[in-house]
Amino acid sequence: MSSPFLSVITPVYNDEEYIEECIKSVLAQTRGDFEYIVCNNNSTDRSGEIARDLAASDPRMRVVSPPELLPQAKNFNFALGQMSPNAKYCKMLSSDDWLFPECLEKMTALAEANPSVGLVSAYRLIEAAPDCFGVPVERTVFPGKEALRWQLLGEAFPFGTPSTVMYRADLVREALPLFFPEGRFYFDLDAAFRILSKSDFGFVHQILSFSRYQPGAIMDLASHLHTWAVMHFVLVHDYGRDYLSAEEFTRRHAKVQSELYLKLGEAWLKDRVRPTKVELWEFQRKQLRSVGEDIRTHLLARGALDAAVTLLSNPGLLLGDIRRGLSKAKPRV
Repeated sequence: MSSPFLSVITPVYNDEEYIEECIKSVLAQTRGDFEYIVCNNNSTDRSGEIARDLAASDPRMRVVSPPELLPQAKNFNFALGQMSPNAKYCKMLSSDDWLFPECLEKMTALAEANPSVGLVSAYRLIEAAPDCFGVPVERTVFPGKEALRWQLLGEAFPFGTPSTVMYRADLVREALPLFFPEGRFYFDLDAAFRILSKSDFGFVHQILSFSRYQPGAIMDLASHLHTWAVMHFVLVHDYGRDYLSAEEFTRRHAKVQSELYLKLGEAWLKDRVRPTKVELWEFQRKQLRSVGEDIRTHLLARGALDAAVTLLSNPGLLLGDIRRGLSKAKPRV
């Protein structure tokens, strides 16, 4: 029997330093029955040229481009739209990440053995740190709603990034052209919630992908904009009532709201001693407004008070920000 056909898709924009390593990790997979689509989002560096050179020597690979430069989620959706109608599964890979050799083989084997599975994930490395732990090790297939509860309750975060997971292709096609919602920062989590609301979750208990942390990349941006706290709040606010009991939702919502405003309160205090991060506040408001919320002044005040207590008990944290703020304020000569 022939193995099921698979589409691997890499969106890329100006990533010439890492794109070759990314592409070669796909072409070196132990499972060879796939197409590989690199979607060059009108890069201004050599990313497209590198991809085209590698595609010339492997018929499984082709390079496409949208007609104009697109925002990230929109470009991801465009790239998914290039997938072969024959593909049974779809695996995305960011251009600065790479796959371990057995990734495609292990993921498709699990999915083929369990047709109810709509999304497969696995452990990953973020630089040298393993991630996506917390999934019960004695099982590999779970009801989708069970996996969503782990995410909402903060018990496990098994979905990683788009590079971490594999989708069943029919579930991708039925949601296109907006498989990834274009108004959310963690748009892949919204896709996971949609898929797992009606299918099972598969998990391979091996490290199968590598994510790079580099300055200026999405993961770096996420740390500067405090995305983790607002992401938890948005997910619980949006999906918590669907998968948690009333008591669980009330308790969890209060916790993630408190954590969000503690982070925002800390940011507000630090803004007093360094240039204001306008983009941070714009980002937070955009994410909150996506679920009909906004920054609440009284909760921000409470968060700032709680953060002040923390900073006063750890003065080194605040002094470090003061030094950085003064350093940025020095005139250039």
